[in-house]
Amino acid sequence: MPNPKQAALIAGLLVITCQVRPVAAQANVKQITPYGETNPNSPNELKVFSFLIGKWQGTARVKLDGGKFAEVPVSWIGRYILDGTAIEDEFHSTAPGGSPYLGISLRQYDTKRKTWIIEYLNVSNSFLRRQVNGDSGSVAVDGPTVTVISGAPDSMSREHYRVVDHDNFVYRMDASKDGGSSWNEGQIEIPLHRTE
Repeated sequence: MPNPKQAALIAGLLVITCQVRPVAAQANVKQITPYGETNPNSPNELKVFSFLIGKWQGTARVKLDGGKFAEVPVSWIGRYILDGTAIEDEFHSTAPGGSPYLGISLRQYDTKRKTWIIEYLNVSNSFLRRQVNGDSGSVAVDGPTVTVISGAPDSMSREHYRVVDHDNFVYRMDASKDGGSSWNEGQIEIPLHRTE
């Protein structure tokens, strides 16, 4: 039976050996970014939101009741999922009151129904909002701006993603409580800069 020093040495060598073999075995495996990559067979429409891929930082300007504004830091992370046929993006921030906030969007184009499917999971407040599908909501592209309209007639949102360049985009959300007849513009505005 080996003494404790020998046993520790053997255990250490086993740990190193176990860690080296997987690295060597992966040498021939194609490496992808931590943000995934698009599937060559994914629909061209997916490119509409490809600017989201990567890591972004910014400061949100949030309109409060009474017309005042609060500023909060934002981290936005986008990646390809479902074998590169969809985009998942995470919105990490703090609410104006200081509590943590996390929202996750899933974006995929349904080629059979020729429509976007966009779901928003508000993790912090525990609800799922079906933003766009074959029955409601829309995605429109006008030059460098992608606009997503979603919601029920009594509570609608209009999100604008204005792509400035490869490393910058501006997110803005408007709200309507009368079926889109009038909009409270600039509820949230966030200039974002790519960090990865």
